[in-house]
Amino acid sequence: MIADHLCDRGYEATATSSGEEALRALRTRGVDVLVTDLRMPDVDGFDLLSASVELDPSRAVILMTGYGTLNTALEATRRGAFQFLTKPFRLDALVRVLEQAQHRG
Repeated sequence: MIADHLCDRGYEATATSSGEEALRALRTRGVDVLVTDLRMPDVDGFDLLSASVELDPSRAVILMTGYGTLNTALEATRRGAFQFLTKPFRLDALVRVLEQAQHRG
């Protein structure tokens, strides 16, 4: 649903079915921004964040979760996340964060 909404807004977005598939995509495709859930069964969002930072420290990573706490948000920031979104959020809010990520310097 998120990838479809982003495509409708003019972004080139690809959804993956697992954290493992997202990790492969980070290693093999040109990914400008990573949007990932924090809790996933195989590779969690923090693992993807770490892999993304290692592969391309300039890539913006947006973590989203339905289990957000201040400590989790601080940890995400400490590890290099660009933004931390707590579910539920409006898709327009994600688009605004993506726009900020594109214009960061």
